[in-house]
Amino acid sequence: MAWTRKSIEIRERDKYLCQVCLREGVYNYECLEVHHAIPLEEDFDRRLDNDALVTLCEQHHEMAERREIGREVIMGIIDEQENII
Repeated sequence: MAWTRKSIEIRERDKYLCQVCLREGVYNYECLEVHHAIPLEEDFDRRLDNDALVTLCEQHHEMAERREIGREVIMGIIDEQENII
């Protein structure tokens, strides 16, 4: 239940757009997922922290999970989103 609420909150914060696609000039509202920039197995206590979550499309989520998009890039995007509010 807490994750469902948080997932919606993060999608709303991110305007229901993949944040990587957006930075590439593409407005992608399709196949969105919320990514844990800090893996659960690394720090489970941060699982619901706004500053560790970001909306990504399925493709970019998979790339972030495989570290093809670096954590520093994802954390930079999250920081930008948090500072907009």
